[in-house]
Order: sequence, then C-alpha cells, then structure tokens
Amino acid sequence: MTSMTETFYKALQSALASRDTVSIRNTVIEMLERDPSKTEVAAAHKAARRIAQDGDAVLISLLPDQAGSEAYVPTARRGGQRASNYLTVDEEIIKDLPCRVELATNKWDAVIDEGMRLTQQRIESDPMLSAFLPNWKAEPRAEQRARLAEKAAAR
Repeated sequence: MTSMTETFYKALQSALASRDTVSIRNTVIEMLERDPSKTEVAAAHKAARRIAQDGDAVLISLLPDQAGSEAYVPTARRGGQRASNYLTVDEEIIKDLPCRVELATNKWDAVIDEGMRLTQQRIESDPMLSAFLPNWKAEPRAEQRARLAEKAAAR
C-alpha cells in the first residue's frame, strides 16, 4: 500500500507534467474531490518539498493574483490576500518573484539570481521603493549558502 505522501507526490508530478505552475492545495482537492484534511494537506506539502528537493520544480509562495489561472483562493475572510504554496517550473514567475521562493535546488540558482538582480534594478530605479527598502541588496544564492554555513560552523 502506498503512503499518502507518495500518492500526492505522483499527483503533483503528473499535474506538473501538464502545467507550468501547480497549486498544491488545488491538486489535492481535484484528486480527492473534496476539501482535504489537515493531515492530507501536510502530506501534500511534504510531497511538494520532496519534488523541490529533487530539483524538478521550485516551491514558491504566491498570492492569488500572482498565480494566474492556477490560483487557489482560500474561502476564509480576506482569502484573496493570503498566500498559498505552488510548485512551478515557469522561469518568468521565478524571475518576477524571487523573494517568494520557499525551496529550490542549485539547479534553479541562476534563474533566482537573475530575478534578484532584476528586483535590485527595479528598487534602485524607483525612488519610492528605494526609500521604502533602503538597505535591500540582492545576494547570490551560492554566496548566501556559504555565509549561512560559515555562520553555523562558528556556533
């Protein structure tokens, strides 16, 4: 008997085969044909993290208006203002929203770094954003990992 996580892993993989961006919760709802329990949602997120760790996609947190046609809109009050997790292989989404990436492997570093560089340029060219985010600097992911590893080793 296959585990719930393995079942969701296969469902998310097949959804990614047909679409560039996949809502984790929507995929589970489509598969179960009902609202999932907290345990089922947790298992689906575990499967999504495994897919991202394998490098097959990027786990990213998006607001409904950022996700496009695949958007999951929570039914709770102000649901349209709450982010949900998605798996994506769409480089445009990753470049446009690099700070929303939750989990990605080294395979995606170049795309994320390009998005961070573009974000840095947007901030520097917009006086309002520059004033609002005065110390924001894009840091390449490889350098960030090295800095964090060095910091952890110093403890």
